[in-house]
Amino acid sequence: VYVGHFKCNLRRIADYPNLSNYLRDLYQVPRVVGTVSLHHIKAHYYGSHETINPTHIVPVGPELDYAAPHDRKRFRKTA
Repeated sequence: VYVGHFKCNLRRIADYPNLSNYLRDLYQVPRVVGTVSLHHIKAHYYGSHETINPTHIVPVGPELDYAAPHDRKRFRKTA
């Protein structure tokens, strides 16, 4: 949402490997994944900021796969 809505398009989270992996790791936490509605997030941002998006048009994409594998296990300690 931020990239298109707030015109912060120099780089996306996907362009930062560590942030991208952290985001997917966080999203995949069982008690988190059930609380995230990307449709709701987009509808809220694009529908509630009249001065930024007066047409209230909500873009369809991009489709992001937050359930994709991440590499965060490299940080976990083994006992």
